Amino acid sequence: MDMKNRSLSRRMFLKVAGWLTLAGGMINIPGMARAQEKRDVISEKVRFEGKGGALGGYLSRPAGKGPYPGVIVIHENRGITDYIQDVTRNLAQEGYVGLSVNLLSRSLGPDYPGGSDEAMNALGKLSDAEAMADLDAGVDYLKKQPVVFTNSIGCMGFCMGGRFSLLFAAHRKELTAAVVFYGRPVNKITPLQPKSPIDLAAEIAAPLLGNYGAADAGIPVADVRKLEEALKKSNKTFDIKIYPEAKHAFHKEGPNYHEAASRDAWKRAVAWLGKYLKP
Repeated sequence: MDMKNRSLSRRMFLKVAGWLTLAGGMINIPGMARAQEKRDVISEKVRFEGKGGALGGYLSRPAGKGPYPGVIVIHENRGITDYIQDVTRNLAQEGYVGLSVNLLSRSLGPDYPGGSDEAMNALGKLSDAEAMADLDAGVDYLKKQPVVFTNSIGCMGFCMGGRFSLLFAAHRKELTAAVVFYGRPVNKITPLQPKSPIDLAAEIAAPLLGNYGAADAGIPVADVRKLEEALKKSNKTFDIKIYPEAKHAFHKEGPNYHEAASRDAWKRAVAWLGKYLKP
């Protein structure tokens, strides 16, 4: 089967799987790393207030009473796509309340869907300070939910969101775990991005897990090693793994999808969150 048809098949299977999961079905998802122990989840679009105005989000939680730990899911540079919704639901199936904050809310509105070039262009104009403020609002919203264990909140980010996950772990000191999927540790210094994540390594309080690909054309392995050294120098708790053959965005379906790396990285992420978020 060629990659295009394989991706389409996986997307269709995931949609069917989502319907069956909501109906209480028990399924294993091939390819995509997905929770093995299935539970009913409740997913919905939400809206809450931030410093820059109304923010949209996608919330997914276990159907039980809780309380459950919370995880802020930080999306890629195209917004809350189907993939990010899948990730958020997967976390709910693992026993977390997942919330993806729509970082397009300031520019294109809280209900703007992800996936377009317009979304990518808009996110390219988002400052680090604005992103941190919107993610702060997401944490504050999670903490107001009766189903959330307020002393146990982490973050997980992908691509652009992976970089923001690094920054947020330094910014929001109360986070108790952080997970990064191929987030850029070194960036060009600009007014929108005044610091690189490695410059803030000493300020990271949460235990940090990183998943990177050695074949990532946009993130040199040398930069990942610099991040490791900065964390080590500051005596931080961290675990960074570089997958030899994996490219950027290896966890999501598409041309760069790497099944072995995707499965292992998700397994590591779930174990990390379980170790540091669950009582």
